[in-house]
Amino acid sequence: MDKILQMKQKRAGIIKKMRELLNGLENAQRSLSAGEQQEYDNLRSEAVRLADDIVREEEMRSLESSIPAQNNLIRQRKQEEKLEVGIRAARFVKVALLAARSRDESFDEIAERMYPQDEYIRAAMVEGTPGDGGYMIPQNLYNEIIPLLRQTGVTRSMGITELPLPNGNLNLVKQTGAANFKWVGENQPIGNSKVTLGNIKLAAKKLAGIIPISNELLLDSSMAADRFVRDELVNGIAEAEDITSLYGAGSANAPKGITVACATNKIDVNGKISAAVIYQMVGKILSAKLTNPNLGWRIPGVLWADLYSMQTENGSYIFKDEMKDGKLCGYPFKIDNNITVGDDENGLTQIFFGDWKHFLIGTAGALQISISQDASYTDGSKQVSAFENDLTLMRGILREDFGVRYEEAFVFADAIHTKGAATAAAFKLQEEGQEENQQEV
Repeated sequence: MDKILQMKQKRAGIIKKMRELLNGLENAQRSLSAGEQQEYDNLRSEAVRLADDIVREEEMRSLESSIPAQNNLIRQRKQEEKLEVGIRAARFVKVALLAARSRDESFDEIAERMYPQDEYIRAAMVEGTPGDGGYMIPQNLYNEIIPLLRQTGVTRSMGITELPLPNGNLNLVKQTGAANFKWVGENQPIGNSKVTLGNIKLAAKKLAGIIPISNELLLDSSMAADRFVRDELVNGIAEAEDITSLYGAGSANAPKGITVACATNKIDVNGKISAAVIYQMVGKILSAKLTNPNLGWRIPGVLWADLYSMQTENGSYIFKDEMKDGKLCGYPFKIDNNITVGDDENGLTQIFFGDWKHFLIGTAGALQISISQDASYTDGSKQVSAFENDLTLMRGILREDFGVRYEEAFVFADAIHTKGAATAAAFKLQEEGQEENQQEV
C-alpha cells in the first residue's frame, strides 16, 4: 500500500478514537479523568506527528517528481492531470455509490479500475470514511462544489454571506441601535455610549434529497458522465437553497426564509405590477440604515415581459433600456423561476429586493451521500420505480441554516397578478396606446 495512504489511514483511525473518547464523556456528562486526559494527549500528539510526516513525504515526492527522468514521465503526467472544477467530487460520489452497492469490490478497487490515473480519489477516501451507512465527501472536494453553487444557484450568486457553523451552531451579535457619539469640549467628561445589541443564532438543520442517477452513468468513467453527475448534484442543492431562502418556514427542522423573516416588509399589490410598486420597494430599502449595501432583485421569469414593456402615459419605455444591461431601477436583477406562481385565475407571484450581504448561509461540514433504500421516488405526481428504470437513488444530506441579519434589509411585493382580467385589460390598454402612437407618427 502507498506510504502516504497508509499514514493517512492510521491518522484517521487515531482521530476516530479521539472522537469516540469525547462522545463517551458527553454521553456520560462528565469531564476527562487524569488517565483519559493522558490518553487523549497521547493520541493528539500521534495525530500531529503523523500529519507532519505526511506533509514531509508529500513535499519529498513533489521535489522528486520535478527531476526529469525518462521512466517517470508517465507517472508525472498522471499526477499533473488537470480537471474541471467539481469533477473529482463527482468521481468520488460515483465510486462511493458503487462501493456501497458492491459486495465484491472495495472503494479503492473500484477507483483503481475506473480512474487509474487519478491517485487523489483513493487518497481522499481516507477522509471520507463511511459512517452511518454513507460516505462524507472530503471537505477539500466539497469546496470545489461551492463556487459552482454560486454560479448555478440564484441565492449564492447574489453576494450573500457564507459562514461555517462550528459544532453546528453560531451566535452572531448585531447592532440594532447606533452608538451615542456627541461633541464635547476639552477636558469635559464624555457621556456613556450605549449601543443596543441584538442576537441571531444559526443552528444546522438537515437538508436531504434523493437524486436518481442512471446506472450506466455510474459505471461510465468518461468525462461526460462525470460532468453529468456533478451537475445533477449541484443543481439539486442549488434549487433547494433557492426555494428555502425565500419560503423557509423557520421551524425546528427548516431554516427561515425571507417571506417569514421579513414578513413586516411585505407590500401587498393585489393587481398588476407597476412602476410605482418598484419605486416603493427601492424607496423602502434606501430609507433603511444599511452600510455599503449590496442591492439586487430576484424576479420570476413570468414578470420579465411586464417590466420590460412597461410604459409611461406618453408611450416611453420605463425600464427597457436598463433591463438590457441586467438592471431594474438602477440595480442588478436575477431571474428566479423558483419564485412561486399561483395556479389561481390571477397567477399570483412575488418580487424580492434587498441588501443580500445580510442574508446568511451557515454550513456545518460537507455533503454526506449514501445509497437510498427506497425502491422508487416521486417525480411530480408520478411514482417512478428505480429498479424498472435501471437507476440508483442517491440520498444526499447537508447540514445548513439560513438567517437574515437585519429584517429591514429586504422587502418583497406580494400578490402580483400575472394573468386574469386585470392583466388582460392592462395589456389591451397598452396595445391601444401603441396603436395611437403609431397613427400619430
